[in-house]
Amino acid sequence: MVLLAFVLRVVYTWMTRSYYFVGLWDMFEPANLARSLAIGHGYSDPYVVTTGPSALIPPVYPWVTSLAFRVFGVFSHGAGFAMVVFNSVFSALTCWTIYRIAVRVFNQTVAVWAGWLWAISPFAIYYSVDWIWETAMSTFLLSWLLLLTLEMEGDDRLVSWLGYALLWGLVALTNTAELAWLPFSGCWLAYQLYRRGKRFLLPAVASAVVFWITLTPWLIRNYVVFGHMVFIRDNFGNELSAGNNSLSDGLKVIKYDSGRDPDLLKLYQQVGEAAINAQQADMAKTWIAYHPTRFVELCGRRFGYFWGGVPHNYGNDPFGWAKQIKNLFYAVWSLLAACGLILAIKRRIHGVFLFATILLFYPLTYYITVPEPRYRHPIEPQMLLLSVYLFWSLAMRFMPHRQPVQDEVMA
Repeated sequence: MVLLAFVLRVVYTWMTRSYYFVGLWDMFEPANLARSLAIGHGYSDPYVVTTGPSALIPPVYPWVTSLAFRVFGVFSHGAGFAMVVFNSVFSALTCWTIYRIAVRVFNQTVAVWAGWLWAISPFAIYYSVDWIWETAMSTFLLSWLLLLTLEMEGDDRLVSWLGYALLWGLVALTNTAELAWLPFSGCWLAYQLYRRGKRFLLPAVASAVVFWITLTPWLIRNYVVFGHMVFIRDNFGNELSAGNNSLSDGLKVIKYDSGRDPDLLKLYQQVGEAAINAQQADMAKTWIAYHPTRFVELCGRRFGYFWGGVPHNYGNDPFGWAKQIKNLFYAVWSLLAACGLILAIKRRIHGVFLFATILLFYPLTYYITVPEPRYRHPIEPQMLLLSVYLFWSLAMRFMPHRQPVQDEVMA
């Protein structure tokens, strides 16, 4: 599975030349930050113009991209290809985590089908080869965390918990939104120890210490650079303002995006990133305070966009029909995953709590700010597993003579 998935992604990007940076670097904040690192300007200037020190996005992926720029050249085709291969490795490895999770929670049949479907999934291929972004990496890391959480059940060894904390630190510095699941995974593990009569306080406290130690160098850097505490990234105010304003229909409004609107970008250059984000946050909070009903309505729309696909202004777009089909697939996939989750809860599948909390709490940030299709990708392995489990259950019901390869692991 992993090998086929990797080959498909590399062949696709080689044939389509999707790794070319030409005309695209202004859209890729990680690449711009990597450029600044590679030429010795530090972690700064996430947009085309000079805006000064930045904490716009977590540092891991831009730092890796900067290594590719140093080796192959800034915005070179070689660097682009290296990063697409890097993304493809993580996207392909997600087949492995999907398979292992399914074997542990569901059964061998679900594992095989889900793993192969991820290997050939057009969405998984797209987000690994058409975006110089952390999407494929953070998708793998979250699925790996789910696998480790399941495998660590009842494990009170400090070495396991410390490694778990280090991985969570890496995730926080790669895709901070995934931290929404940390309290649930950690508490679930601690509870599993408690119900077995094993020590749980020492492993939990030790892992928390290691987690914060992992983050500390970046937090210190942010404090030194900005003069106040910044928890990993600082662009929440901008995202909140871009999604909640008098022009918003639930999607990002460019006029309120400090990285895209020319007037705001000039102000960004003048006052710096921390000040512009604080200003955007204040403006958004004021608007929400005066328009609470509209804010709730926008959150409802964003909920629909997150699970059903972002609407497009098709106009004369010759590929409008394809985007409509994609959104329809998004909505159907979401419905299947929801039905699979409900079925797993009804059957009390062991570990379903972890699936439910990922799907419920990871998207919350995007409901109140801005939804984009790639934001959903990190939880699509879990959605795929639940969808395949639903189909497998239906197959067993209508073909009772067929026996599952492996019994379900029941609570």
